[in-house]
Amino acid sequence: MKKGFTLVELLGVIIILGIIAVITVPIVQRTILESAEQAYEKQIQSFERAANNYVSADIYKWTKCETISCEVSIAELQDEGYLEAKEIKNPKTDEPIDTSNVVQIYYSNGKFSFKYDKSQDD
Repeated sequence: MKKGFTLVELLGVIIILGIIAVITVPIVQRTILESAEQAYEKQIQSFERAANNYVSADIYKWTKCETISCEVSIAELQDEGYLEAKEIKNPKTDEPIDTSNVVQIYYSNGKFSFKYDKSQDD
């Protein structure tokens, strides 16, 4: 008597594996996209935090931002050592972020705020 699997048993296993793949692939893809989006948001926060640190080093220079538009570029933050001086990639697209992109600096009621415009990365 021969030992082994029948064709029906093998097809059954293949069908079960196919069903598992159909269920899990979209879940894995969604998880990957969500983690890339989270990484992008963290990257933006690091740009804004670096701008905050940069402004804090010479705070009186930046109080003029109450009356005029102020900004600091990614390149300037890198040159001054507030961001690593390496190529920064967008985690969502894996494309390099243009170092001429800027963080806007606002000063109002004695407080600073910082905003990186995501449309710069489109």
